Amino acid sequence: MPPLRIDFLRRRPRASLLGWALMFAGLVGLLLAALDYAQAREEFQSTLDHAERQSRSAKAKPRTAAPTLAPAVVVANARVGKAIAHPWGKLLKELERLAEPGIALLGFEAQGTTRQLRITGEARTMAEVIAYVETLRLSPVSSSVVLGSHEVILQDGVSVIRFSVDIAWGGAS
Repeated sequence: MPPLRIDFLRRRPRASLLGWALMFAGLVGLLLAALDYAQAREEFQSTLDHAERQSRSAKAKPRTAAPTLAPAVVVANARVGKAIAHPWGKLLKELERLAEPGIALLGFEAQGTTRQLRITGEARTMAEVIAYVETLRLSPVSSSVVLGSHEVILQDGVSVIRFSVDIAWGGAS
């Protein structure tokens, strides 16, 4: 039996040339990243300084008073404001109150100056459409309700009636 060799102080093999090359490449990459970070940090700081200077100069400038409007412009603005200042909230609440389970409302197109509203929706049957139109006619906010158009379309294998209703809502005042 050969003698047992236990050597706790064995020398490590020397690093290869490839190991030294990889370490050098890593150090170069680290140096480039550090330089890039320093440049970005400097650019960020200069941007902050520039923004702070602009903020200080904006605060230092005296604010000028708002320009006075010509009387004709004031009158025109008042006329436009009056034309579009309709009780839209009351109308929309009434439409929500009149919502029926078989009706899916898709959109609203409003003409504020003439108080006309076009509602586009879908229903499964024509009876649901007619019932919805009648419900809208009985509403206190509507002065005129007309079924504008309807068509049967196939949607996901199910036939659906797409319709539009034109409403004049003069009673909403």
